[in-house]
Amino acid sequence: MNIELGTLFGLGVGPGDPGLVTVRAVEVLQKAATIAFPVHRKGAASRALAVVASYLPETVTRLPLVLPMTRDGARLQQSRKEAAELLARAGEDGDVACLSLGDPLFYSTFGYLAGKYPGRVEVISGVTAMSAMAAGIGLPLAEGDTPTVIVTGADSDGLAAALKIRASIVIIKPRALPPASLDLMDAHGAWSRAVAAIELGSPAEKIIKRLNRDSARQLPYFAVLWIKAGGEP
Repeated sequence: MNIELGTLFGLGVGPGDPGLVTVRAVEVLQKAATIAFPVHRKGAASRALAVVASYLPETVTRLPLVLPMTRDGARLQQSRKEAAELLARAGEDGDVACLSLGDPLFYSTFGYLAGKYPGRVEVISGVTAMSAMAAGIGLPLAEGDTPTVIVTGADSDGLAAALKIRASIVIIKPRALPPASLDLMDAHGAWSRAVAAIELGSPAEKIIKRLNRDSARQLPYFAVLWIKAGGEP
């Protein structure tokens, strides 16, 4: 017998402030049968769940998805497979809201999970960390025809290309900045244009307006580094 599955909602919950959760996301949270959320290991707390905790009905089913932070390809693949299977089973009981910090389709595991879900999928956009960073700093990420480039901390080649065209550069996961990227920042005099935002939306939120090679190496996982447009190509 075929069971009609509920809708899988990819729910962006923003960078960390419950006030930045959208009205549409709250509507879904209050009607879904199951709330799924990522944890890096079994029994660990979930930042995404903490953001929306005040919006959840007491009776909703809470489903942790163990998605470890690792570069081990085989381990990642297995954890995603298991998470996708859990979501499919949860869908038998009705709609499932799968939480993502920021936006579900911006450097999120949700894209993989959505592709494996055998039922209907709907995405509710969320505020990204880079948008929240710009608001916190009070400056536009880019203006006019200035290109905006987003790279991960590990992508030295991408950073080199962005610096060459004097783009506005957003570096996510800057904790992974390798020596090659730090050398590029030195060579292009980029530190004078660099700003970092840490723990956006949380009580520990902090904007760092003066950065250098040493302070950049100490940025935590939940940080965004922005290099303002300009400088030498």
